[in-house]
Amino acid sequence: MDSDELKAKANEIFNIIVQLEQDKYDYEQRKLTQELDLKELKERQKAQLRQKALKRGLDPEAFSGKYPPPIRMYSKYERRTDTRTYDDRKKLYEGGWEVIRAESLDAIWKEKYEEWSKRPSKRLPKWFGERPGKKAGDPETPEGEEGEGEEAALEEEEEEEEEEEEEEE
Repeated sequence: MDSDELKAKANEIFNIIVQLEQDKYDYEQRKLTQELDLKELKERQKAQLRQKALKRGLDPEAFSGKYPPPIRMYSKYERRTDTRTYDDRKKLYEGGWEVIRAESLDAIWKEKYEEWSKRPSKRLPKWFGERPGKKAGDPETPEGEEGEGEEAALEEEEEEEEEEEEEEE
């Protein structure tokens, strides 16, 4: 190779390096403009999501945050939001409607049973005027004695039932 060929080869390589440097500079500038465009688009998207959240009555940062907003479950037949807690909804999917219904029936039954057990166990009717079976000389029965007579009658009935069972055996 003589000197002219070497100069031509060196010139060719130099031009290639210059071209590569120019491409590198162009690509760096293109990257910077794309980053600025992306930043602007993200800001626009954030503003649109804020408007969307405000329109739906949510927190402005609901859609633009790291996590999406919690899903509000509701019936598609009744236009009403679901007031159940997350655990209640989770139980609905774990055990189904039967489990929730059984729990609510059990709670209602306990409530009614407590209400029923609070009432007086023996209630006698109040008589207006003269008591039936009262003789002319008998004194008025005080309130406390009414229950005692009834208890004795109940005990006698129980004894009679036990005797009848023993006879049947």
